[in-house]
Amino acid sequence: MYWRCRSSERGDSKGSRALLLPGWRAGIFKWGHVVCAGVVLLLASAFGSVWAAEGYQLGAGKNVGPLNIAGYSNLEADMPRRDSYKATLDLSLLLSAHVNRYLNPFLEAEADDWTLAQESGGASSGTGVIERLYDDLDITPAVTLRLGKMLTPVGEWNLIHAPPLVWTVTRPLSTYYSFPEFITGASLDWQQSCRGLWNAQVYVQPARDAFGNATEYDPRPYSRVAGVNVRYSWDVLSRDRLGLSWQSAHLPQGGGDQVLASIYGGFLTGPVRWSFQVDATEVRGGAVLVTHEHEQGGYVQAVYPLSGHWFIVTQGERFQTRDYPMATIGRLMGVVYRPHPAISWKLDYLDATGAPVGSMTGLYAAWAVLF
Repeated sequence: MYWRCRSSERGDSKGSRALLLPGWRAGIFKWGHVVCAGVVLLLASAFGSVWAAEGYQLGAGKNVGPLNIAGYSNLEADMPRRDSYKATLDLSLLLSAHVNRYLNPFLEAEADDWTLAQESGGASSGTGVIERLYDDLDITPAVTLRLGKMLTPVGEWNLIHAPPLVWTVTRPLSTYYSFPEFITGASLDWQQSCRGLWNAQVYVQPARDAFGNATEYDPRPYSRVAGVNVRYSWDVLSRDRLGLSWQSAHLPQGGGDQVLASIYGGFLTGPVRWSFQVDATEVRGGAVLVTHEHEQGGYVQAVYPLSGHWFIVTQGERFQTRDYPMATIGRLMGVVYRPHPAISWKLDYLDATGAPVGSMTGLYAAWAVLF
């Protein structure tokens, strides 16, 4: 859950000046933004210490009456080539409240991709985006009606993809490329315990997404979205689970309708945590020429604990988009240090070959904190 902002293609006035600064002065200017970002995060940590004295727990947010104030920060460095680098900062605000059965609002707003330094020089503050804004109505203890803008329940990654909660810096194509990341409409959620935990969710978006904006995680526009997601967990901690998703959506660009089916889940084998997702889509009708009639892909990820705080992550993916004749192959090896469940330091090396879709081959590092 988070509020995302994407940076503008234009640099601001400060960025323009940085391009004019020669040599070492430009370097000082660019990395000054990194220092400022560090100061922001240190101040946030200081406020966290003050709140801790009042019973605050990192990652749980701050309760002010019925209102919970939370958020996260993500400082990321991308080095897809030896001669290329980019440092960005994401800041997210999460507001939620539980008033009664019928009034449980939630807001996620984010300032995302604030560029602090990059190879070409300059900086950018990005733009603010409202990612989620909805209200939950508890019809019964097991059934909830959600109205507003929400995350699309396809697979698991899209529902938990905030940087402090996932194991890698980059995101598998199978977890976002073939369906909308957000929908605006209504969702009916049912949960039932019966030797395990069943969860079923039916949702519909009658028109286009509200507060919509083009991002790297929304490569295509969608409208008239409807779908269902069913998940079963064998234990209350959801370590062993299996889920199925089905979705129908209209493609405004060129017309036509897309049908998607997805299977996902996770399980433990000894100390290793496995997770996977496999998607397949088909476009019916419309006037858009595509290389392949079907789009399909999947990934498998394994997380191996080295100690109480250190983890090794491996990930493999194959994704065939309908826009290119060749598939995209991704192989990832990463190291994660989590001194606290709400804090993660991540370093990934991604080897990407095939179609130029998603992240490129290179090193990716991040420091993420859930407040």
